[in-house]
Amino acid sequence: MTPDQISRRSLLRGVGAGLGAAAAGSLLAACGSGGTRPPLTAATGSSVAPRKGGRLRAAFAGSAAESTSVLQATGSAVDYVRARLVWDALGEIEDSKPVWRLAESVEPSPDATRWTVRVRDGVTFSDGRKLTAEDVLFSLRTLATNPTTQSGLLSALDPTTSTAPDPRTVVLALKSPDGFFDLVLAQSMFVFPAGTTDFDHAVGSGPFVLKSWSRGASSLLAARSDYWGAAAGGGPYLDEIELVSVADAGARLNGLKAGQFDYAGAISLAAARAEAKNPALRVLTAPQELWSDLALTMNLGAHPFDKPEALQALRLAVDRDAMVRTVTLGYGEVADDALGRHQSWYDTSLPRPAHDPGQARKVLAAAGLGDLTLSVRTSDYEFGTLESATAFVQQAKEAGLSVNVDKIPAADYYTDVKTLLSTPLQTNLYHAMPLPLQLSMYYGSKASYPFTGPAGPTLDGLLTAMHAAVGDDAKRTRAVHDVQHHLYEHGGDVVFARIPPVAAAKPSVQGVKALGFFDYPSLRDAFLSE
Repeated sequence: MTPDQISRRSLLRGVGAGLGAAAAGSLLAACGSGGTRPPLTAATGSSVAPRKGGRLRAAFAGSAAESTSVLQATGSAVDYVRARLVWDALGEIEDSKPVWRLAESVEPSPDATRWTVRVRDGVTFSDGRKLTAEDVLFSLRTLATNPTTQSGLLSALDPTTSTAPDPRTVVLALKSPDGFFDLVLAQSMFVFPAGTTDFDHAVGSGPFVLKSWSRGASSLLAARSDYWGAAAGGGPYLDEIELVSVADAGARLNGLKAGQFDYAGAISLAAARAEAKNPALRVLTAPQELWSDLALTMNLGAHPFDKPEALQALRLAVDRDAMVRTVTLGYGEVADDALGRHQSWYDTSLPRPAHDPGQARKVLAAAGLGDLTLSVRTSDYEFGTLESATAFVQQAKEAGLSVNVDKIPAADYYTDVKTLLSTPLQTNLYHAMPLPLQLSMYYGSKASYPFTGPAGPTLDGLLTAMHAAVGDDAKRTRAVHDVQHHLYEHGGDVVFARIPPVAAAKPSVQGVKALGFFDYPSLRDAFLSE
């Protein structure tokens, strides 16, 4: 994927293909507020048996570019949630690992240049057609060769030499070794029938079918009585799901409180605090491995960050504890200059970076940067970015840094791609996705979104070795740790805080699962307990 294919929404999701995620599972319910860090109580699944019937009304953020096309299925939150109901995927992520759906198994060759997918038997599309390997191969080829949100993740796939030798086997050929391609195949690789040409009305094998849709308004989905997954003890339990497009987070919450909706996706942290003790609703947040990472991003190819002393000084200047208290309202946690904390891939041996503004002054003076003035590019496109920039202005003063905030309108922030990828200093919010994929997405010469600028041969070599790692998880994890250590010591991201995404629901809403994407949850097994 080339930089000119960047879209605002795909970047907000924190992935080049718009598909970021990490481990998954049931959502967590947040209890009380107060104190510097309100406690969060885990909801380890539904406390009651699933109840059949009823209509769930759920509000999510939409956009002017909403679409029913499977090729644009992740263009907005409301589109993404609907897509997960209409089209089954090869797999999903749970506890940092793939859990297969339409794939029964996925296995690499010894050198990870070929991956064999065994297609699940007994799956039918909503029009009665039986799922075959040809459908899977056609879907992956289509997603990889069109400007879809999945194409960046599928860049290693060689569509022309991949084959379907029998009705239940797909052999995927790669252009280079990739020991983590199983994670790619668990990133919303939706499957539709071979030969599909009308992608706005592509048939799916998911638990629901789309009955009606109005762009920017709502869509109505009806449950399938013949869904293959129900035989394994899952949903659908609901008769219908109504998805409502509501751009404003406050309006989504107000609609929930007024009884218009049963579920409101992506509410603000301030609202979460205000509603924490409201018995009429539950405030929900993701498992910690699905929290987002807040960062100040330095471009290593731009002055002054082409000098290692400038990087060191900025790291020393950031007060991470204060960022958690102020920017995340006490709901977040300190990050240690590395993405992916709480994932199984994360290197827990990385030490906590020091906050030492006095030492930052000394480092700058010794490098001849004592009068340094910086501008941090930011926007309020998502909660936490503008707030981070504003907070850093005050922290930087203690380190002798003068920092100005360059606030860009949210609608314009991602339109100037050249500026986006060359800005010396900017804020970033990285949404969760499996760490090996995330590292390749943002760092190295082949990165889709190299916010930190050019990469040297050492980093490129470590990334190549990471993708070549095949075998047990211990071997693959060590390769991920090698990349993390290099970025911790030499990278351009000051990852200072982790911030939880939050939603809200009526107490009767049960069975909503993140399964890799908290902001675009799976409603497949959702039900109303009353």
